[in-house]
Amino acid sequence: MSGDSSLHLLTGPAGAQALRQLLPAQEVLEVVEDFAHGPLADADTIDPQLRLAWWNRLWWALNWWPDLDEAFQRDYWQCRKRLFRAFSQRQPLCLWLGDGAHDRLLLDMLCAHAHAAQPLAVVEISGRVPCSHHGYVALGMCDADALRPLLGTARRLSAEQRQAHAAEWAHWQQQGQGWRELHDAALVEYPASCFDAALLEALRRHGPQPAARLAGWVMGQHTTAFVPDNYLLWRLSTLADAGLVVLMPQPEGPPEVALR
Repeated sequence: MSGDSSLHLLTGPAGAQALRQLLPAQEVLEVVEDFAHGPLADADTIDPQLRLAWWNRLWWALNWWPDLDEAFQRDYWQCRKRLFRAFSQRQPLCLWLGDGAHDRLLLDMLCAHAHAAQPLAVVEISGRVPCSHHGYVALGMCDADALRPLLGTARRLSAEQRQAHAAEWAHWQQQGQGWRELHDAALVEYPASCFDAALLEALRRHGPQPAARLAGWVMGQHTTAFVPDNYLLWRLSTLADAGLVVLMPQPEGPPEVALR
């Protein structure tokens, strides 16, 4: 799987940049998605209207960053077109795999869609790179020096493993709605609102503060998974709509936030 024909897949611009530096003669595709949250019913289709509606719901809530949704959709569609072309051409795939729910579900989706004759391998980085967040690791944390020792360590998946992952994808397409984490190698889902209590408690403890600081504090305190700031900022916007917090616009960037 280390030949020039392989398409290397991973999530996160920093990791993609590092891997392109290490593999200048091979193609690296940054997967523009996060399967750790939201509905998955049509997330692998040509026209994912439900999935895009979910993403628009998040981006439109962050109205202090204009045109963010348009930039996301441009990158999202470019990624999808390239990935679907790889499926149709049965191009060898190599997924660089962290240990979060998104990584697991991305592997599940690839196993569900790659032809049985299409080579599929993974490079697992968990426990093999000198960086982590409460013991968890993602490609976005890794620079070229961290990834260099893993070159040439791709592991091909067996037919049985691919079938198991494809079945898991089918399950979560039917069941997935909220926030997902990977605990003891098993996917677990929580309500989309599962971080609301932590956000409100932090405001009670620390008082009014910039929304970005509040999101960062909750991100740092959550020890069982990576939580992206855009998800927490969306939850703050939802809490404002519910009348529980007040968002005070700033000249630039995210608002200040306080309890109502």
